[in-house]
Amino acid sequence: MNVYMLYKNREWKGAKTYYDSSSIIHDLGLENLFRAASRDQERSEENVQTITDADEHLANTLKRVMTAPLFAQEEISYRQEILKDCIENPEFIKDLYGQVCDMMIRWEKLGKKEMNKPGARGKHIHLTAEVKILHLFVNVLSELKTLCRRSSSQLRSEGLQRFCSGLEAAFSDQWEAKIREVLEDLTFFNDGTEGYGLNSGSTGLVRQAKIVLECRLGDGMKLGDMRMDSVETINKKYRRTKEKKTMMEKITATFASEPTTILKDPMLLEDLARLEGQVVGYILQRFRPFMAECGEFFEELYIQSAFYRACYNLYVRSQNMELELCYPTVCAGDCMSFENLTEFSMALFRSSVPVGNTCSIKDKMLLIVTGANQGGKSTFLRSIGIAQVMLQCGMFVSARRFESGIFPFFFTHFTRREDIAMNSGRLDEELKRIDQIVRHLGKNAMVLLNESFATTTEEEGSVIAYDVIRALVEAGVKVLTVTHLLSFAKKVYAEGRPEVSFLSAERKENGLRTYKMIPNEPELTSFGLDLYERMIPDSASV
Repeated sequence: MNVYMLYKNREWKGAKTYYDSSSIIHDLGLENLFRAASRDQERSEENVQTITDADEHLANTLKRVMTAPLFAQEEISYRQEILKDCIENPEFIKDLYGQVCDMMIRWEKLGKKEMNKPGARGKHIHLTAEVKILHLFVNVLSELKTLCRRSSSQLRSEGLQRFCSGLEAAFSDQWEAKIREVLEDLTFFNDGTEGYGLNSGSTGLVRQAKIVLECRLGDGMKLGDMRMDSVETINKKYRRTKEKKTMMEKITATFASEPTTILKDPMLLEDLARLEGQVVGYILQRFRPFMAECGEFFEELYIQSAFYRACYNLYVRSQNMELELCYPTVCAGDCMSFENLTEFSMALFRSSVPVGNTCSIKDKMLLIVTGANQGGKSTFLRSIGIAQVMLQCGMFVSARRFESGIFPFFFTHFTRREDIAMNSGRLDEELKRIDQIVRHLGKNAMVLLNESFATTTEEEGSVIAYDVIRALVEAGVKVLTVTHLLSFAKKVYAEGRPEVSFLSAERKENGLRTYKMIPNEPELTSFGLDLYERMIPDSASV
């Protein structure tokens, strides 16, 4: 059985992540997305209310999948189509994820972890758990089949159609009936402590097995040479092969020594219990490969369904905020353009729609953004980074339109506040991070630089920025940088290189920031006096 919801021809296990995922998450503020995705929301007539507690599995899964990029347009389209299907059929993804979540909880309670410990198999308590787990797997697979049959006519994506048809083929009604027949015969082994009946919600039954023994009568009507012939519960018999019929030697010895009352002999009852365990283990041996396959299937489904459930929560949250979303398209690596792109993380954190930006950076390998302090430059850079990460994992983005290439080697280098964890100066720390980025570059790489090398003088920082960024661009790396190193920006502008684009944060004559990025030559000031005068209104008269 295969899930194949995240990839067309393989499962999630083994997916490769970005080199420095933790920096990407930190610099782009992606934790806000993960938290928002972990909660359901609904809209009433008057307001929007969160209706569930946080589901940490949704947050953790979204974090894992978003930091594992796809490498081809076909992979992105495949995942986008499934996501569209889930959004158009919300009850399907809700029920799918809900059933798997419930199953995982019950599986843990039945001893999922203990079953894999050395020496666990064969013990009575673990055999009982195995029978119950097999019941659980069969019941949940049956429920999933019912869900697929109920929803199949509405599902349009290749991925979900393959999932449903694959489940039908791997767990056919005939195969299910055979397993249930065996499980019915194994109900005698239930310890009676917890129901695990054939249908969800049943209480479980305790039936006594009919164990057929062969023996001879010796002198004085003593029993001897006793062997097990078969075990029968309802209408099935499980016979041991000839080489397996030695398990009753101790029972034979007990009977042959002297006449005994069978039901009151503690040793015999102990041996009979051991016999029951051996018989059940013998029967379960046939189903252990199936159980192992089911275990892997449910582990994968738990992750893959969680990704789409988390995306659906983000979609609902965005709709409640009236935040514009679109499915991005893939283009050549030197092509990037977007319309009304907003910073998704900020929108979710503030529950309001930020100012959007429209830009075309086609046939460009370097974008330099300068302009007024607190003009929205870093927010603009983060909005591009978030959209790029979401594109590369098959999600929607917060824009009217977004088009970009695929950059599996994606890095962020944002300035960090100095803290006690730093063992060296800030510039030294920045250069070490740049060194690690350079060492892990590959084909189709993008680097976002935010206020990098501003921890030294303007002159020194400009020299470092010029050398580092020029080397990156010449190596075929797409670089987007926000900088206050105006000497660096003016020098690059003066060179008139066609692969470089320049934007500035718009500032009105009265100092008002519009948070719009516009094409503009780098200016020789960041208008810091605007902030000074805003914070100290009477400063002009001093």
